[in-house]
Amino acid sequence: TQEAAKLEDQLSRLVKLFEEKRGLLEVYSQLKKRGENLSEMQKLFKAAGFVEYVASIYLQQLCDHANHRFHRMTRNQLSLQLNGGSFEIVDYLNDGKSRSVKTLSGGQAFQVSLCLALALAESVQANSKANRNFFFIDEGFGTQDSESVNIVFETLQGLVKENRIVGIISHVEELKERMPISIQVEKNLETGSLIEIVQ
Repeated sequence: TQEAAKLEDQLSRLVKLFEEKRGLLEVYSQLKKRGENLSEMQKLFKAAGFVEYVASIYLQQLCDHANHRFHRMTRNQLSLQLNGGSFEIVDYLNDGKSRSVKTLSGGQAFQVSLCLALALAESVQANSKANRNFFFIDEGFGTQDSESVNIVFETLQGLVKENRIVGIISHVEELKERMPISIQVEKNLETGSLIEIVQ
């Protein structure tokens, strides 16, 4: 009948419009997503945004590399993590809760600094053509108890096997006695400083 034909035409037209709308919605979704990406890129490239973004990635990598040693040095008791650009400590003796690095003892703080410095040195060496890399530590051992000194010293000895030359500037007698080769400097007001190689 004429009424049925009319309804069929309306249905056909609605189906066509629905298909067009669905296609437009897909295009709109893609454009919206692209707009969000462009907006995010605009934030990144605005002022120092991109530099901060790259720095955050590099800092996270540095933290991860430092953690390999720090976790081992603390006998699996502590780990380092980033939270909003700041370092925190994960304490596994306290149910894995995080706390400020300011709560570390002097020895633990030195261990964190050492691990971060080593990670940074390794990163620099990886991007250089030199097959050896010098690493110097100026003091820092005065805050260590004897057990911590042993752990740190063993770590430094392991670095020699990694094709790295490690130098320690220290007044701690225990360390001076354990060094295989050392340069001893004695001040003399009359003749000047006396340098002696001790093996």
